[in-house]
Amino acid sequence: MCGIIGCVAEEPVAGILLEGLKRVEYRGYDSAGMATISGSRLAVRKGAGRVSAIEEARGMSSMLGKVGMAHTRWATHGSVTDENAHPHASCGELVAVVHNGIVDNYISLKKGLLAKGHKFRSETDTEVIAHLIEDEYKRTRDPLRATLAGVKKLRGQYAVVVMFQDRPDVMTGARKDAPLIVGVGEGMMFLASDVLAFIGHTDRTIFLDNYEAVEITKDGVKIVGPDGKRVKREPDQVAWELSDATKSDYAHYTLKEINEQPRTVVSASVQDAGKVERFARAIRKAKSLYITASGTSYHAGLLMKFRLNKEARIRADVVVAGELKEHAEFLEKGSVLVALSQSGETADVMEGVREAKGRGVRVCSIVNAAGSSLARESDEVLLLNCGPEVGVAATKSFTAQVVVVNLVVDAVLGKTRPGGAEELSRAVAEALKCDGLVQELVSAYADRPDFYFVARGYESPLALEGALKLKELSYIHAEGMPASELKHGTLALIEKGTPVVVINPSGPNHAESLANAEELRARGADVIGVSDVKDEVYKHFVRVPKVQPKFTPVVEAIPLQLLAYRMSVARRNDPDYPRNLAKSVTVK
Repeated sequence: MCGIIGCVAEEPVAGILLEGLKRVEYRGYDSAGMATISGSRLAVRKGAGRVSAIEEARGMSSMLGKVGMAHTRWATHGSVTDENAHPHASCGELVAVVHNGIVDNYISLKKGLLAKGHKFRSETDTEVIAHLIEDEYKRTRDPLRATLAGVKKLRGQYAVVVMFQDRPDVMTGARKDAPLIVGVGEGMMFLASDVLAFIGHTDRTIFLDNYEAVEITKDGVKIVGPDGKRVKREPDQVAWELSDATKSDYAHYTLKEINEQPRTVVSASVQDAGKVERFARAIRKAKSLYITASGTSYHAGLLMKFRLNKEARIRADVVVAGELKEHAEFLEKGSVLVALSQSGETADVMEGVREAKGRGVRVCSIVNAAGSSLARESDEVLLLNCGPEVGVAATKSFTAQVVVVNLVVDAVLGKTRPGGAEELSRAVAEALKCDGLVQELVSAYADRPDFYFVARGYESPLALEGALKLKELSYIHAEGMPASELKHGTLALIEKGTPVVVINPSGPNHAESLANAEELRARGADVIGVSDVKDEVYKHFVRVPKVQPKFTPVVEAIPLQLLAYRMSVARRNDPDYPRNLAKSVTVK
């Protein structure tokens, strides 16, 4: 996945592009670059590394021109090198492109272009796009027609932005299965992969649909469908504010977003009652019910399944999004697919959704981004309302998902006035006070090679979530599992001093989990209890407030998130940009 921003304006754009590039760096951060056109000259500056380092070495902000584009990369084709960084220019430098996605047929396209005499400078699949569009542009001299004709030859997924050396007043773009958004400003227009790229300049957006192409000037936009016919679409206004996308006084976005949760659990609970009821009605009437998601969202899906199974007596199957196609034969007309995603652009989720829709399945989504592909392709949508999440590791979006999932399940159960948001907000604020104790744990265990997280029943997905967070941010090997699985292999790995987090709120599974904690202690483990009830079996005790049982995962998530964050900082990692990971995986 990659971050894209392009701008055509009445003023020099390099500073605007650099500002936007820094905001979308969370989408990919192994290399970056910028291209501008000034007069009849196309200039490209790029390199491997973080945006700040490339700016220091290359001085991108000093580039001239009132049209330009920038890109931050997460490598898929080609290693992380200066040559493979975007933008890429055609051999005559008539055309330059940036691209998010994967071109499946790039090898055959490249062979054809080489046979025509084209010369390549990189190992990327993206570079073929520049050469294809250059050929079409030489024939048509029409930027939009050339772009549309070029991308029609691609197989795979793409969001492409294109500049033409002899047309410094114009920029084009096209998309298929990867996000591309038009930002409509005053005297400036944008193309970007993410609203955050231009939110400091405009909150008016047009979300492109699959197979559409677009041409922008400083004060106009033209959208066409795959047949070349004009598409009329008015801008929408996004609710996010620039302040939501800044670190404020926090050292990292991740810490800021963890500390925003007393507010975001409340905003997530503010939903249109009619929309929640329609969502719930679809579940009640479903011939069969499937839940799909990836990563942290998958854990929220497991929590939804638990309550639907146990309380509503509705069978629900939770399938990791990347594996949904293996179960496609069970997706039939009358079924419902519930899809959970922060970005609404995750490639595996979108592939599963399109497969389901093709089979007549009703799609209900829970997503953070209102104009995302998932939101626009769903029959029913509930938004997380938690604002932009920049940190790669999902924090506030997870707890917001748990809140929204519980609203839906309550509606399925006929509880039309669930309430409890303000009480939960106070409990989250109380849970955040454990940070000092968490830092003591980090001091004790930062050098340990392994961590384990265990829980029972409804809490089991929190064991998976705690392990995922620690792996993502600290690079410590961590496993999460039901406590009942300890005897089936994992106890063999426990030795003196092994840290094991036992998530164990008061309730029906409390005693059994304490028994598992005793087994762990007897084998030398250092047991870290996360609970509202203290016990002598815990070497370390992290108290969380007692809340309604359905909300226990929300307060339990807080110390687990803080543990991962503080461990990352102690180990000198960057918690906002963990190695090899990107925020939204828009390529499979």
